[in-house]
Amino acid sequence: MSARAFSKSLKELRIHFSQNSPASRGLRDFIIKTYPDLKKANPGLPILIREAAGVESRIIARF
Repeated sequence: MSARAFSKSLKELRIHFSQNSPASRGLRDFIIKTYPDLKKANPGLPILIREAAGVESRIIARF
């Protein structure tokens, strides 16, 4: 998968998910497959990944 560069107005991307919950599996798989390309396409963008038990999966973009 080829990642594209995000807008310069995006200051931070936060990704929260549970490391064990079946509901977070899709997001975990997405991160494993996509993170290297996202980081390569957006080297100056902080991408924060937080894993915690029982957390609802979400991606937060800060502009």
